[in-house]
Amino acid sequence: MKTTSFDAALDFPAATIGPAGRASVVFQGQIRPAAFAVHKARKKEAVWALVTPDRPLDVRWMDAFDVRSEDGRTLGRGLVLDPFPSADAKPSRRKELLERLALGEREMVLVLAELKGIRGLGEEDVAAFTRLGRDRIEDLARGLEEEGKVRILSFSPLVFVLQDSLDFLRRRITAFLAQYHKRHPGQAGAPLESLEKKFEVASNILQLALRSLAKEGKVSVNAGTVGIVDYRAPLSAADEKTLAEMESLFLKGAFGEVSLDDIRRQLRLSPAKLQTLLGVLMEQKKIVEGRDGFILHSRWLDEVVKKLRASGRKELTVAEFKALTGLTRKYAIPLLELLDEMGVTRRKGAVRDILR
Repeated sequence: MKTTSFDAALDFPAATIGPAGRASVVFQGQIRPAAFAVHKARKKEAVWALVTPDRPLDVRWMDAFDVRSEDGRTLGRGLVLDPFPSADAKPSRRKELLERLALGEREMVLVLAELKGIRGLGEEDVAAFTRLGRDRIEDLARGLEEEGKVRILSFSPLVFVLQDSLDFLRRRITAFLAQYHKRHPGQAGAPLESLEKKFEVASNILQLALRSLAKEGKVSVNAGTVGIVDYRAPLSAADEKTLAEMESLFLKGAFGEVSLDDIRRQLRLSPAKLQTLLGVLMEQKKIVEGRDGFILHSRWLDEVVKKLRASGRKELTVAEFKALTGLTRKYAIPLLELLDEMGVTRRKGAVRDILR
C-alpha cells in the first residue's frame, strides 16, 4: 500500500537538509525528490520529520532509507515510524505517538490498538502498517493478552482489542444503564438492541463487555434485557398480581406449550412490561432461560433433574431422555442443552453423562 507522506526519524541534523527542506529519498533502489518538514529534534544529531516524496512510495514501519542532498551528497539515514500519519493529530499527540512507535514491535502494536479503539485491531491492519508476518503478529497479540494489555476476540481472522478500550466501553455501558433506569423506572433494564444502537460496536466486542460485567456481578442479562444488578424496578399492586398470574401460566401449562406471545396476549402486556416482569421472575429464580429464549418454570426443571438422578443411569441418549420426560424432540433437545449448561449432564458423542 503506497503512501503520499510518512513520519520518519533521521540520524542527521535538520540544518543539513537546507532552508528549502528539499532532499531525495533513496528506498529499495528508487530515488524520489521529497519535502522534509521537521517535527521536533530528539537530540542534537537526530530529528523527526514528515517526509513527502514527489510520488507515492510503498513504505512500512521501520523501513530504512537513505537521504541525499539536491547535489547528490549522502546526508544520512532515515527510519520510517508512521507510514500513514494523521494530519489532524495535535503536535503533542504526534510527538507522543512517534516516541512510542520508536520503541519496538510491542509498543507499536499497542499504539495501533489504541488508535483503533473499541472497534478492535485486526491482523490486516497490522500487516498494512508493518512487514511483520501473521505468526509474529499473533505472537505479539498473545504476549500482550498474557500481560493483560489486550483481549483477543478471534484467531481466524486475528482480531484483538485494547483492554483500556474495553474498560472504557464497560464504563459507558454502566453509565448508560444508570440513566436508562432513571428514565424508565418501571423497566428492569434496557433492550439489548438499544445498547447495540447506542454504541455501534461489533457484536462480539459488546458481548465480551457484557459478559465481563455480568461475571463481576455489575449487570444482568435476562431475556434480551440488560440492567444493573442492584436495580429493582418498582412494582405496583397490579404488577404483583400480574406477576403471580404469569408464574401460574408457566407452571400450569404443559411443558413448552406456553409461549411469550400467549402470555402477553392473555395478560394484555406491552413488550416492555413483559420483559420487566420476566426479569423479576428470573431474579427470583422462579423461571429459567436457556438458549434461544427457551424458558420454563424452575419447578419443572427441578422435577426433571430429580427424575434423571433417581433413574440410576450414568448416561442416556436423546431417545431415552424423551421417554423419561415424555417430551417431544422439539423440547427435549433445548432442555438437554440447558442441563448441559447447568452441569447436570455432559454431552459425550451420541449420549450424555449424568453428573452427580
